[in-house]
Amino acid sequence: MKTTITEYEKRITIKDIQQIEESFDIVIPENLKKLYLKYNGGIIDIDNESYDFDSIKYGMTTIEESIDSLQITEQHITKEYLPFATSPVGHIVCIYTAAGKRKGQIFLFRYDELEPIFYNNSLEEFLNIKSIDDL
Repeated sequence: MKTTITEYEKRITIKDIQQIEESFDIVIPENLKKLYLKYNGGIIDIDNESYDFDSIKYGMTTIEESIDSLQITEQHITKEYLPFATSPVGHIVCIYTAAGKRKGQIFLFRYDELEPIFYNNSLEEFLNIKSIDDL
């Protein structure tokens, strides 16, 4: 089944993404930046499962709010894991941003366990696509 993204927010610019990177001293992977420039948040439907995709700017849940809540206030997720979506059952979906072999891999943080669980090798694998351009 084809992956779709619906209910996305108003378009953003690369400058909006750079502001988040500067504010939190992070580097968002290029494929995730490309996805944000195409769809700023929304609902990701993958194989009949819907994930809430945090927006960079605008909307109900922004990536800034997720970082602030999960990494700074509650300190549940370490900085190298960038939360960008929530699974249908409420698990936090993160992309690994630090250098090394895990870079770009997708991990889940379950709401009842705060250890990362490997989920996919890449954002594209998570989305069940070959390229962000396929969306």
